[in-house]
Amino acid sequence: MVQGVLFSMAQDLEQFDVKKGLKVSGGLSFNNTFYSGSDSLIHRDPYMYTLSGNLNFNILGIIDAPFSFAVSNTSKTYTQPFNRFQFAPKYKWVKLYLGTTNMHFSQYTLAGHDARGVGVELTPGHWNVSAMYGRFKKAIEYNPEANNIYDVAYKRMGYGFKVGYCNKGTDANVILFSAKDDKESLEMPIPAEADLHPQKNMAVSAYFRQKFLKHFFVQGEYALSLYNSELRASNGEQIESANFIDRVFGRNGNDRFVDALNASLGYEGAIWGLSFCYERVAPDYQTLGGYYFTNDVETFTLAPYLKLVGGKLSMSGKFGLERNNLNDLKADDTRRMVGSANVSFSSKGFMTSVSYSNFSTYTRYRKTAYPYYVDDLDSLNFYQINQSLNAMASYNFGKDTTLRHNINVMASYQTSDSKNDDVKESISDIVSASVSYGQSLVPKDFSFATFFSINHATADLYKSLYYGPGISCTKQFFDKHLTTGLSFAFNENILNDKKTNSLLNSSLSASYLLHGIKEKYGRHTFSASAGLTNRLKTEMARNYEFLATIRYGITF
Repeated sequence: MVQGVLFSMAQDLEQFDVKKGLKVSGGLSFNNTFYSGSDSLIHRDPYMYTLSGNLNFNILGIIDAPFSFAVSNTSKTYTQPFNRFQFAPKYKWVKLYLGTTNMHFSQYTLAGHDARGVGVELTPGHWNVSAMYGRFKKAIEYNPEANNIYDVAYKRMGYGFKVGYCNKGTDANVILFSAKDDKESLEMPIPAEADLHPQKNMAVSAYFRQKFLKHFFVQGEYALSLYNSELRASNGEQIESANFIDRVFGRNGNDRFVDALNASLGYEGAIWGLSFCYERVAPDYQTLGGYYFTNDVETFTLAPYLKLVGGKLSMSGKFGLERNNLNDLKADDTRRMVGSANVSFSSKGFMTSVSYSNFSTYTRYRKTAYPYYVDDLDSLNFYQINQSLNAMASYNFGKDTTLRHNINVMASYQTSDSKNDDVKESISDIVSASVSYGQSLVPKDFSFATFFSINHATADLYKSLYYGPGISCTKQFFDKHLTTGLSFAFNENILNDKKTNSLLNSSLSASYLLHGIKEKYGRHTFSASAGLTNRLKTEMARNYEFLATIRYGITF
């Protein structure tokens, strides 16, 4: 199997030097995995090896050409950069992209979609000018024997331009992006199940951000997308319209305009800040410059923050309202109340944080009547509430050169419930917590930790409790070249007040760094690990799983 790998390196032509010649860097590793288990339902090879590596060739100090490979007794793969590559030479404020690029102009236009072609980025002074042209999709014919119905695609070409200016609190840019499928690029008939349609799109946007009165800012972006989801139905004739935008874009009869807007206004200070954000994305908004777009949504958001005690105490929050069905054509409306808050404090080895979020959703279903069908379902009000609370505290103390201590406590709570017209339908609660204590004897290169964790979950008629202690330790030998580790963990599982099973997990590991030759021949590492899981006191017969690995690696 041959796969492509993307590399993105900026080759600075100012570093050009014939004396540098060819330099090779990278690494190789050889892994051996051994498995044994008593559960006949688990089908896994008792032995598997994997030889993998990655190499990078640097030519004359300006060109990087990496490739990687992996070979095992279950599969073979080989990747090299010239299946999917990017060559990006750079000289001062000029940067060129050749090969596969994924340039990002804005979230409403060209939003990181892969394209194979060319691109350029110019950054003279306060200006930023970008342009690209390339293939966004290659034509893939339907092959009944390969059953590739979901891989069939039209050839898609596209281009984009971006011109921006940034100086002293002012940031502005304009963007044009266009892409179109070649509806003649496929020769084989396309099955209807493929649901494939040739498309075209042109999107423009304008962005502006301005700071004023030192700490205040205003920001806004507006995007307009002309989209056609079926070119085969287009008659290619421009519509007759007095609309200026229609005439400029040459809109055809089945083209449609959709738009998106976001704006914000706020204050950003050293101690506190507050911003108000608004976003509206029209139903069916999309462009061919991205893989996924959230549309048919309108949000209002308030985001404050506060820093006290010299920045050691930080508080922030985000609260808002969200709604959909902006064109009032759907049978249901959804309203969401979104809220989150976070408080953190850090000072002299002590750190703690508490976060809370509350997501409430309200959906209203409206009765719909059709000419030949009447919906028997009355109007319906549906509520859903999800809340989560997370807290953690960590304290490190002791002397860095002799004995170090560490205490960690973590806890979380999640709950959700829903009701239909004041009738509660379901509710679930999950509580989890853990506490650990660790100690490091610095002169002895030895450390150990003990911990205890618990998880309790309830959902309707289901109730589960999972808890248990554990211990782990590490020790280094031979001037820290050999690192060893040992750990044990025991857990009880109780389901609906009935003990189901107990688990005993143990692991042993060792890693040795070969010294003395690493400067000339690379960095060599030998490592081995083994883990054993025993299921005790089960209703079924006792069973186990054993997994061990042996690895050799070199980096140079």
